[in-house]
Amino acid sequence: MVSFKINKALKTVNNYYLLSLAFADLTIGTLSMNLYTTYIIMNQWALGPVVCDLWLAIDYVASNASVMNLLVISFDRYFSVTGPLTYRAKRTPKRAMTMIGLAWSISFILWAPAILFWQYVVGERTVQPNECYIQFLSEPIITFSTAVAAFYLPLTIMSFLFWKIYQETEKRAKDIQGLKASGSGNSQSQAQNQGSGRGKACGEGGTNSQKESSALSSQSCSSYELNQLASEKNNKDKASIPGGTGSKARCGACCFQFSLLLPGRRASMRSVNTTTTTVGEAEQSSSDSLNNNEVGEPSGSEDKGNAADPSRPPTAAISMKDAAMAKGFASKAKTEINKRKNEKKANEKKAARTLSAILFVFITTWLPYNIMVLVNAFCQDCIPQTLWALGYWLCYVNSTINPICYAFCNKTFRTTFRDILMCQWNQKKKQPTFHQRKAVAFKKKDPM
Repeated sequence: MVSFKINKALKTVNNYYLLSLAFADLTIGTLSMNLYTTYIIMNQWALGPVVCDLWLAIDYVASNASVMNLLVISFDRYFSVTGPLTYRAKRTPKRAMTMIGLAWSISFILWAPAILFWQYVVGERTVQPNECYIQFLSEPIITFSTAVAAFYLPLTIMSFLFWKIYQETEKRAKDIQGLKASGSGNSQSQAQNQGSGRGKACGEGGTNSQKESSALSSQSCSSYELNQLASEKNNKDKASIPGGTGSKARCGACCFQFSLLLPGRRASMRSVNTTTTTVGEAEQSSSDSLNNNEVGEPSGSEDKGNAADPSRPPTAAISMKDAAMAKGFASKAKTEINKRKNEKKANEKKAARTLSAILFVFITTWLPYNIMVLVNAFCQDCIPQTLWALGYWLCYVNSTINPICYAFCNKTFRTTFRDILMCQWNQKKKQPTFHQRKAVAFKKKDPM
């Protein structure tokens, strides 16, 4: 409760339920257990009938509120697991306070009026002055009804909800495994299809030899086509330029198809644009070379035409670099997604194990007493006093274990507990935050 007060990070809807559970268990620990310990040690009740009835009313209301809060937490976790998208909008602090109010109201109505006013209903008090117990537990029908409403019905509902949560968790784990398997299979088939499509597209724009086809698989289509285009234009006369224009169109189509296979759309569009520009430069350089040969330019002009484009590093290499970078980012993103899926799967399995442990503890601590209550309704002398006290104490032990099952399993709670116990919370609050440190550093760097 102190952690909830001083740490704003703990003020979530789920922790409202834990706060209510903590208040119920704190009431049991500070009031119920101490008075019952005094009663056992003295072997008699020495505080009078009024205090006896008040103690019993507070004890049973708080104990039953603890059970009802566990039931509300079970409902909250069930809806969070089975309908995370629709339930998140409904999971408000106001709704949580309403559910908590219902848990305490049901507990109060179920026990307090009967404990406080049963003696007036029947017209006499049958409890001895030196003893303290609930008078109506000698009535079988009332005892059976209260036991079913206070324990057996919540136990049945909690068991059903925990079982459904466990099934949903296992189903999600199988679905994640199936998605990962299908995803890897689709990635492999997609890579094969992309490779075959790239070879086919580039093959249509290539030359006649098998050697050149193998070159297409080792470099980009645009780079290869540009080199071939420049080479053809240097070896042909001026009349062959229209044929080169056709090669330019084929290269543009091929490079556009290849760009669609790149992971980054921006990189692919840049590849198409730079390829078109380079083709224009190659055309212009080849035309200049042919014109120079016509007017009798020395043989060095051919070197000038070749130096215009083929000897220069192809600009498509930049797009391939971008493609490699994009592929690396995609691979890292996929790895991060798989990591988060595995963490989510581990957390869900941990939550399922925690719920199972909570249910086991609840049954172990509450079942013996409620069995004895039913037996006592039909046979008041069948249960020894020592066994009755042991069953009563087991119910109190459940309130001792609840903080461990719920709060101590939460990392934020554990950190806050440690800071409080080591008297470091005030020091932690005085430490500047990251934004405050950045602001101070900026002021020192730029005093104006």
